[in-house]
Amino acid sequence: MKKASTYNYSSAEIIERGTLVAKLAEEDLQCFQKYGITQKDIDILYKRLDEYKRYPEDSFFAEKVKARTREKNEQENRLVTQIRSFFLRFSIIVPTKKETKKYFPSQKLTGIKTKELVEIGEKVLVVFKKFKDRLLKYDLTEEDILNIKAQISATKKVVKALEAVRLERTRNTTKRREIGTVLYEKIASLSHYGKTYRKDRDDKRYKDYLLYEKNYLEQKQRNKERDEMFRAKELARINVKK
Repeated sequence: MKKASTYNYSSAEIIERGTLVAKLAEEDLQCFQKYGITQKDIDILYKRLDEYKRYPEDSFFAEKVKARTREKNEQENRLVTQIRSFFLRFSIIVPTKKETKKYFPSQKLTGIKTKELVEIGEKVLVVFKKFKDRLLKYDLTEEDILNIKAQISATKKVVKALEAVRLERTRNTTKRREIGTVLYEKIASLSHYGKTYRKDRDDKRYKDYLLYEKNYLEQKQRNKERDEMFRAKELARINVKK
């Protein structure tokens, strides 16, 4: 589901970076004007930041999907319990497996798709009508069948709810990624003009505009650690040969 973004910052970091760049650009607005940058451009950045903040992070929807999935599983278990109770009584009046399979080709109720479970439940309702008089003699009541019907409806309902939240997650993620990409491009653009102007003028201010500085330093540290690990392994290998 997830697709790599065009930027390497987390949501919190891109908001923090965008806010910083907007603040710096406002302070350097007079310098930016030589590049055709006005307050309107900075206002657009603030607007993009606000828009980005309105869309929840994916972790919010991941929790919603997790909760709905748990709800679906619990509901399926309730339906399975009701169907198993019916199967027990049905096996009494239809003792041979061959005849049982005529009505229920498979009595497997776990590890199957929800759609298959619902279809078995609906078949139970049909079979009950046909064998009603005989089944009622074995402690199966009309209320039990109504309960199965209710459990089938409830199962369909929780499945729809799960599908709805999954769709909501997909739409939110897509929209948030689109807005994030536009936001990042705006941040990168202002950062570029800020670096261009501050280079050789103000080293500290220049570094404030470095959009990739954080990523660059982290990658540099990882490369250093990797090289040190490789050298240690090579030395160990050479010493073993000696």
